[in-house]
Amino acid sequence: NEYGADAIRLYLLNSSLVRADTLKFNKDGVRDVSKDIFLPWYNAYRFLIQNIKRWELANQKPFVFNEDIIGKKQENILDNWIIASCQRLIQFFRKEMEAYRLDTVTPEMVRFLNQLTNWYVRLNRSRIKGENGDKEWETSLNVLLNVILNVSILFSPFIPFITELMYQNISKTIRDNSIYKEKSVHFLDIPLPNLELLDSGVEESVSIMQSIVESGRLIRDKKKFPLKHPIMGVKVL
Repeated sequence: NEYGADAIRLYLLNSSLVRADTLKFNKDGVRDVSKDIFLPWYNAYRFLIQNIKRWELANQKPFVFNEDIIGKKQENILDNWIIASCQRLIQFFRKEMEAYRLDTVTPEMVRFLNQLTNWYVRLNRSRIKGENGDKEWETSLNVLLNVILNVSILFSPFIPFITELMYQNISKTIRDNSIYKEKSVHFLDIPLPNLELLDSGVEESVSIMQSIVESGRLIRDKKKFPLKHPIMGVKVL
């Protein structure tokens, strides 16, 4: 009643129980699932829906998910990065599920959701809100929708209720003849990774950028230099 069935399911699937070990149940662990996984994921989903509605209001027509945009390289490096990261998550998920290593999947999900919410969405807020022109608006909405859709499909066996709620809303944008269109997320097959969309070079470049940004934050904290205070320059050695 406090955290919901999905949170309990994911807490147990990410525990020693799936390895036939004992577990001392801890309610704080269920709370952490809600806080660290469901909340950032839902916030990204809500941000997507809000801006699809803004796009529809601005263009006076329904938004339709364009799968062709996802199947080719993008001009924006962060689009290519999050698409490649999502395909790598799909690849990892299928491999681990084939071996029935359920407890390895949730940590990877947490890592990916951190990449999605704390990096992709934050660095692309203006694009997703339509402040960088119509082309960037439509592309970023399609990329974000594709990622959230695939994550929802992947984790629908783990957390059936939240994923169904998200899918029922997202599916309104999907064409009837699409492989993503069904009455329920639970009727869809687990996606296959598109190996052509994997890009280790882009992933490595973004990883280096993230390390530099995080190092900069640590130095600011150490020097007690406020984040909102600009600096003259940065040298990376």
